[in-house]
Amino acid sequence: MMLAGASLRASGADDLARLPYLKAYTVERLSSYDRAGANDDGQRRNPIKPGETRTIGEAPGPGIITHMWFTISTPEHYHLKKIVLRIYWDGDPSPAVEAPIGDFFGLGLGQYFMYESGPISVGSQKALNNYFPMPFRKSARITITNEGSQPIRAFYYNI
Repeated sequence: MMLAGASLRASGADDLARLPYLKAYTVERLSSYDRAGANDDGQRRNPIKPGETRTIGEAPGPGIITHMWFTISTPEHYHLKKIVLRIYWDGDPSPAVEAPIGDFFGLGLGQYFMYESGPISVGSQKALNNYFPMPFRKSARITITNEGSQPIRAFYYNI
């Protein structure tokens, strides 16, 4: 509802007013989708072994990551503490983000529970969502490392 004299800026209506206009950027997605067209995401044939680091996405810049969604299938107990997420910006060899995946999504005790907050949510089916805006100038690279003793059978993602 708008009150007489209320600012469009304060309500976010100016963003809606600009919605139909051509933008000077493209929207892209990094995904674990099955490139063969099936519903396998390539994971069942290629699990992430204990000790393995896998690059799950690389993007040229400039850009901004606006959403990350993950869901994980593994027999590993407390796998949220044993899978490490690293994000690298602009070719830097040191990660700007380095955290157990559970900690990154607000699950610091290593167990799933559903919750909603502004930038993070954990939904049913162990859906991990993050909406932190993460800008980069030249490039972004995202890796996960399985520091557990069991393979990760499936690591699904959309970034």
